[in-house]
Amino acid sequence: MVNDDVDLYNQLWNECAGLAVIIPHIGDRVFYFPQGCLEQIKACMEDRDDPTIPNYGLPSKILCKVVDVDLKAFPDTDEVFAEIVLLPDPEEHEGSTSGSVTQKIPANSFRKILTTSDTSKHGGCSLPKLCVEKAFPPLDATKDQSSQRLVAKDLHGASWSFQHVHRGDPKRHLLVTGWRPFTSSKKLKAGDACIFMRGLGSGEIYIGVQRTTRIKKVCTDVDGNTMRHGVLFHASYAMNTRTNFEVIYHPRMCASAFIVPYNTVMEALNVNYSPGMRFEMLVDEGEDPEHIPNKFSGMITAEDDIDPARWPNSEWRCLKVKWDVSSSCRVLPPRVSPWEIQPLGLAVPHRQSSISIDRNRSMASELMIRNNPFSRTSENNQWGGLQSQWLTLSTSEVGSSSRQDAMDVDEDE
Repeated sequence: MVNDDVDLYNQLWNECAGLAVIIPHIGDRVFYFPQGCLEQIKACMEDRDDPTIPNYGLPSKILCKVVDVDLKAFPDTDEVFAEIVLLPDPEEHEGSTSGSVTQKIPANSFRKILTTSDTSKHGGCSLPKLCVEKAFPPLDATKDQSSQRLVAKDLHGASWSFQHVHRGDPKRHLLVTGWRPFTSSKKLKAGDACIFMRGLGSGEIYIGVQRTTRIKKVCTDVDGNTMRHGVLFHASYAMNTRTNFEVIYHPRMCASAFIVPYNTVMEALNVNYSPGMRFEMLVDEGEDPEHIPNKFSGMITAEDDIDPARWPNSEWRCLKVKWDVSSSCRVLPPRVSPWEIQPLGLAVPHRQSSISIDRNRSMASELMIRNNPFSRTSENNQWGGLQSQWLTLSTSEVGSSSRQDAMDVDEDE
């Protein structure tokens, strides 16, 4: 697959995941936070964490090197997820902490939140004029009724044919022939969103789906506590044996990323957070057609451990906060981690010292990303496959945000 296709796949995947989501690159140094992984299981299984489960000797954060990244989507829901292979590596050498960045926002894409009319049995999909001009091949505006055939490719490599017309009084851009089979096959409902992105060839576009979903427990063979034991044991084994372990990350399931770039964490932990300090935080509410995250401001009210018995002095969600205003789309968390927020003020206090890392040993990394773009087949190792089955999203006929339950973190946990 040519590099342009890989780049398009990555951009489409990231738009479906949310533009505030950061996926590390192969070779990056990152911190893995076991507590965050447990929160993902809680969100998936709709249960509560069992504090009696041991931490298997794991620290609150594990310095790792990213060995492999595989960006995927479930075939039945189109929900995106990432399989990330990590190698615990507490030692480090200069120049090995390449920072991860948010994926590029393509200038030739847009996001359409579907209306009842867009998803009806007899209607087409109405599209904004400016968005169409940005992402679709141009139509002949001199004609009273112009049209063109578009071929849209989804994240699984399937092609969908749409008839794009410009008609009516006043004139509107519509997807007509072919749109109904697409929405029926994808089981799209009002409130779901489609991401359209210009392709490489003439009349070619790419299309992604972002659903309004509620997480459901879909695995009856494995309960939440078995999953918790599994992820902690495998991370502990990998740490003790210096071998790889795989993590499944569902960006639209998790309230917070639990694989965080090294530099992001280190810079955040260099700040002396205290009650009364004001901050801002980017939140992707998922309702902006341009898919731009919103900023919410608040104040730190306290700093303490969320799980002092198993992970004392952990930085994971160690800051209790009070928000200035509420979000109309989702529940803002009562706790945040230092690297999720940006302190406000002219002079931000810094700590006297920060974490020290041994920089004596180096590690080569010449591995290639294996996201197999626009292909119907992909590799799965046994453990990754099991995690994918356990942590699967299913569509629900509700109009709430898919992250709402995950964001509602009890302060007493």
